[in-house]
Amino acid sequence: MLKRVALAFLAMALIFAVGCKDDDNPAAPATVDEFALVAALGDAYFTNYTSTSGAALNMTAQQLFENLQDGNTANDPVIVDYRSATDFATGHIRGAVNISLANLVAKIDDGTLTKGKTILNVCYTGQTASVATAFLNLMGFDAVNLGWGMCGLTTDGTINGTDKWAAQIAADEFAGQLTATESTPTQTYTYPNPNSGKKTAAEIMKARFGSITSSWSISAADVFANPANYFIVNYWPKAEYLNPGHIPGAYCFEPKVSMTQAAMLKNLPTDKTIVVYCYSGQTSAQLVSYLGMLGYNAKSLMFGMNGFAYGKMTKSKYVPPATDYSAIIVK
Repeated sequence: MLKRVALAFLAMALIFAVGCKDDDNPAAPATVDEFALVAALGDAYFTNYTSTSGAALNMTAQQLFENLQDGNTANDPVIVDYRSATDFATGHIRGAVNISLANLVAKIDDGTLTKGKTILNVCYTGQTASVATAFLNLMGFDAVNLGWGMCGLTTDGTINGTDKWAAQIAADEFAGQLTATESTPTQTYTYPNPNSGKKTAAEIMKARFGSITSSWSISAADVFANPANYFIVNYWPKAEYLNPGHIPGAYCFEPKVSMTQAAMLKNLPTDKTIVVYCYSGQTSAQLVSYLGMLGYNAKSLMFGMNGFAYGKMTKSKYVPPATDYSAIIVK
């Protein structure tokens, strides 16, 4: 009898020990490949390069004017203005709400911005707003950008900031430094880890977006002073990369075909600041918004080629609006 009791106690002890061992070593949580989750969305977005509803990403001033003046408020976009509160007060598009880029995630979380209507992003020049446009579309909102920003609507001097484009295109400081010498990226890199600790693409992008809102841009003067310090991406078609030419050392990444995992995303370095430039800074700002969420250190060259070699350009040049659209502006 005593032998049986002893054996029973031994069995119970073994069961308890195994149970404790299992409790002390729970199954390891499944690892999340944060980069892959976000890059899958970026692969589609930067190949199609349209809004979630399929619209062109840059709405023109004329299109906005006609929309707001058609007498049908049901089709009006939700207008978000990212300029300073002081400049917003000097004049803004009718119905616009004023927020900062840094508060965009908070305005999603508190329900100020919801899905179901087109969001039109507006700033001074179209560049800051483009950072928001890429983020919102990747998040599943339907977002577009006001091309050229408030400078595309009016040059009314009483509205602060409507001269920003005109002030940039006057000089061609670096036009003489463009080159047609081709540079081809050959090195490949391990993809960065966004390292947000989140489990879904939306959570990862929201966590990462705040870290790029204050450091997404760089001036042409800084880039031309030390071009070797940067990995420079010329975000144009190949023909234009060669003529009118590009910043010395810049690599050609063609829009809609290059920035995917299957193409040239692997050629972007993780140990160097990436500078992306386009014609106006609006497209490059969208790309930099995305690259920052992936974990790269990327910056958009402000004003694009318009800002440093305007006279060399054959397309996508800023021109002050021939029509003044002040009828949709509230002062």
